[in-house]
Amino acid sequence: MLTLLEKVNLLQKASIFNTVRTESLARVAAVAEEASYVARQLLFRENDAADTMFVVIEGEVVLLHEGKETKKLGPHQVVGALALLAGRAQPETAMATQPVRALRIDQQDFYDVMAEDFTVTRGILRSLVGLAAGGG
Repeated sequence: MLTLLEKVNLLQKASIFNTVRTESLARVAAVAEEASYVARQLLFRENDAADTMFVVIEGEVVLLHEGKETKKLGPHQVVGALALLAGRAQPETAMATQPVRALRIDQQDFYDVMAEDFTVTRGILRSLVGLAAGGG
């Protein structure tokens, strides 16, 4: 079981959280739960409600749209965040291609953290704007 500090360290490596202050990330880490998935297990299905996002710790997750692979994600990458933030259905299916360990963050807990600590929201927005502008 990961400690709070270990979760913060893992979250800091994910691009969506890399501009969020450590103290604020501790709030996110507190609501993040460690989860494990076996190969071919679904994290979520296309058109499911986007009520969870995942930060991959180990393993690989493939995204599928209408049954076709669109992207592979590995350690320190986030799965399902944009749909969760937008409040939309998942546009893709996420499936473990091998055993996966991830931090699972539920939507309501995440929204509560963002409401309590605006620096989390600001950091995520900065990261998303940087990613959209081609910053990584």
